[in-house]
Amino acid sequence: MTGETTEDQKRRSIRPVDFRLPRSFERSHLRGVELLLESASRPSAILLGAALRRNVKIELDAIDQLSWESVLSELTGSGLVINFALHPLASRATIFLPAAVTLRLIDLRLGGEGDSPPIEPRELTDLEQSLASKLFEDMVTQVAAAISTQTPVVPDRIHTEPSLEFIQGIPLGEMCVWAKFRFSLGDDPVSELSMILPYSMLRPVVETISSRAVVMQEGGTDFQAAFERRLQEVPVVARVRLASTTISSQAFLSLQPGDVVGLGHRKSRPMSVVVDRVELYKAVLGQAGSRVAAIIVGEEE
Repeated sequence: MTGETTEDQKRRSIRPVDFRLPRSFERSHLRGVELLLESASRPSAILLGAALRRNVKIELDAIDQLSWESVLSELTGSGLVINFALHPLASRATIFLPAAVTLRLIDLRLGGEGDSPPIEPRELTDLEQSLASKLFEDMVTQVAAAISTQTPVVPDRIHTEPSLEFIQGIPLGEMCVWAKFRFSLGDDPVSELSMILPYSMLRPVVETISSRAVVMQEGGTDFQAAFERRLQEVPVVARVRLASTTISSQAFLSLQPGDVVGLGHRKSRPMSVVVDRVELYKAVLGQAGSRVAAIIVGEEE
């Protein structure tokens, strides 16, 4: 540039370099996080739907990387704010659902219809926050289970906050993975359910995914086949369940050994085979040698 001195040219050629760890993930690495969250969304929808007795869909729509400050500027308005840790990972993750949808969920959970009278969005009370957060504890558990396929984690310290601005411990400049889910309840319009996971929380998980991807690539088809077989060997707890019945508290307290409690389940009606609170099959009583057994008669509709 004309008129510049040698000293000016030196200053202009200097640029700052950050030698710290990267603050965001490559797109190829982020795909592993997408797969984990997708695997957690379907069972989360089933469990939430069972609690509300409604058809619930939770589907991953998009995933972005933004600073926590940018997330706060874009996620405006009141709503349900759930903050949780995944021990031993660093930092804490957050779930956000707009107030209008949250209030409908609470109404349904308490036995209402959720739409009469129309529910207007407003700030949630502490009691409403607590009631709604219980519905999403299963989602936190499913996310932890999905991440545990890569590195063992345990959901910890699940609590609510009045708003996103009250969340502490996440620096404004820290990059976060913002997962946006399509959330629908019955025939309602689709809403957006957000989950924000800080970079410091996900970094060990992404590193594990990346290292295993390299091993799978080097191991070829033999490793992949062995990995698929191992997935089929994961133990699960299966329960055979009769239909529930009701009994008064007075009758329950007066029960004595030998008393008979009638069940609301006819002998001809199949029982449900349940795995992780999800009904998968229908079964009838049978016998295998000297033991009582359940004979599968069909899949759960």
